[in-house]
Order: sequence, then C-alpha cells, then structure tokens
Amino acid sequence: LAQRAPVDLRVNTLKSARPQVIEALSRFGAGEGPWSPLAVRIPAPGPDTRNANVEAEPAHGLGWFEVQDAGSQIAALLSGVGPGMSVADICAGAGGKTLALAALMKNEGKLVAHDLDRFRLRPIFERLTRAGVANCEVISAQDKGKLEAAGPFDCVVIDAPCSGSGSWRRKPDAKWRLTRKQFDQRLKDQGRSLPNGLTYQ
Repeated sequence: LAQRAPVDLRVNTLKSARPQVIEALSRFGAGEGPWSPLAVRIPAPGPDTRNANVEAEPAHGLGWFEVQDAGSQIAALLSGVGPGMSVADICAGAGGKTLALAALMKNEGKLVAHDLDRFRLRPIFERLTRAGVANCEVISAQDKGKLEAAGPFDCVVIDAPCSGSGSWRRKPDAKWRLTRKQFDQRLKDQGRSLPNGLTYQ
C-alpha cells in the first residue's frame, strides 16, 4: 500500500478489443493486464510524474474502455452471465460492473441496474451511453417495487457497500476518513443486501 498503483482498464468488447486499446494508449506503456482477458494495465509512473489521464483520451470518449481494477473485472467474469439472460446488479453504484455485465451479455437479454444511493447511481446514465449499452434498465431507490416486478433473474450480482479498503492504495487519505460509525453502517447495508438479492431471484 506504500507504493503507487498502476492504472487498470477493462476493454469494452461492445466497441473494441484489447489490442486496439493497447495500441491507442501505447505512449503510456499500456500492455496486457493480469487475471482478466479484458484487462489493460498502465504501469505506475515515477515519483515525480502524474498518472496518465486516460479518461481524457479519445478512446475513452468513444467507449473503448473503462477504468476498472483487474480484481473487480474478475467478479463480472465469474458471474457466468451471457447473452439472453436476465440479470440484476442491485448494488450498481456508478455502474462499473453493470457495464462489464452488459458486454458479457453482448447487449442481448435483460439487465437491470439498481442502487439505494441515487448520488452513486447518477453517473451510470452517461457511462451506459458512451459504452453503447442497449439492454440495461436503471431503477432508482425510489422505484424499488419496480425492481421486484422486473424479476425473476437468472443471476443477481451484489457488490455490497464496503469499507473501501481495497482502494486505499489509490486513495491513501480514505483510510483516515473512515469512521467507526461509517464502518458499522456498511455492515448493516451488507446485511440487508443478501436477503434482498435472494428475494429478487
């Protein structure tokens, strides 16, 4: 955690392929990332250099890739989701795993994204458009009954709210901002998420 982290990207197979993304970002030293066949990694820069601002690149605006840790990419791959399925991401947040699921489904089938926090969910709309996702319905916290009516689902993905400790390498200050009260609230949120996920199946 004391060393700077590399930048991991997930190739959006609805619009691109890994060699294409690597070529587009070659000046940053981009190469194949670990664990996921969709991962592209940009090495951590030196101590006096900033991380590459990949979201300012044309390839990002075109929807070729999303910034996403390789470890997070594995969760979507292990879900077993494929074209034609009915899938719910009920702790969708800003939509990182939702976008990955949509690509695995090849825009075929039904994908529902939901989160209880409307502020976390808000960025998902622009991200879905940029990525070319056409099979996703976003259901807000205020429309929970609509989520239950959308089932049953073949797969329910629950990326439950957590302490955020997995991101401390990228945001070292976050570990000082996590309070006991916030931690206890995350445990309560997690306790509610699993029963809800089982209800929606």
